[in-house]
Amino acid sequence: MIKFNKPSITELEINKVVDCLNGNSILTEVYEHFKKRFHIDNMLLTTSGTTALEMASILIDLEPGDEVITPSFTFSSTVNAFLLRGANPVFCDIREDTFNIDENLIEDLITSKTKAIYAVDYAGFPCEMDKINEIANRHGLFVIEDAAQA
Repeated sequence: MIKFNKPSITELEINKVVDCLNGNSILTEVYEHFKKRFHIDNMLLTTSGTTALEMASILIDLEPGDEVITPSFTFSSTVNAFLLRGANPVFCDIREDTFNIDENLIEDLITSKTKAIYAVDYAGFPCEMDKINEIANRHGLFVIEDAAQA
């Protein structure tokens, strides 16, 4: 057998695994570190961006029949997060210069069933969040920003 790589496992990592097996969660340590470093009083840690999007859909209480405005160019997890709650996607075209949702087209897509706008930052280019948040505030909508690629 040819080994292409060999994982490096240190004493620290072994101790952390043993701590977890003994019921001590590393999450508390991570939570406290983030709280101190980023000055965040309250946060929910997740295992992935997909889980975070699904959690956000639950937290805003998406229900069957609700509409969510989402960019037409995005990863499947974006849409799956609210499809799992029974909500319907309303696809908004993207900007040619950033491939992000076109903030100038969002307002025309809002209906009485619209509950949220999902903004997805793409390839290091953040969305125009000031304008998106302004639109959402004016219409009483939630905004969920997927900044994984920002």
